[in-house]
Amino acid sequence: MENDVSSEALDRIENELRLMNMNLAEANDIAMLAAFRAMPPELDNDSRKALSLLRDRMMKRARDRADT
Repeated sequence: MENDVSSEALDRIENELRLMNMNLAEANDIAMLAAFRAMPPELDNDSRKALSLLRDRMMKRARDRADT
């Protein structure tokens, strides 16, 4: 049995998957930001800098997504 799926249907599926991927990325960023809202006092300076950079990148991605 052969399944023929129209190009239009494939395009809709691709769009839905792209939206799902963006939503999952946004949810992941929100969860990470919530988890690292306050840095534990026992972190060394290098770890603090790394976490701060990660948080800044996630915030930038969130702002970029909001602008589109």
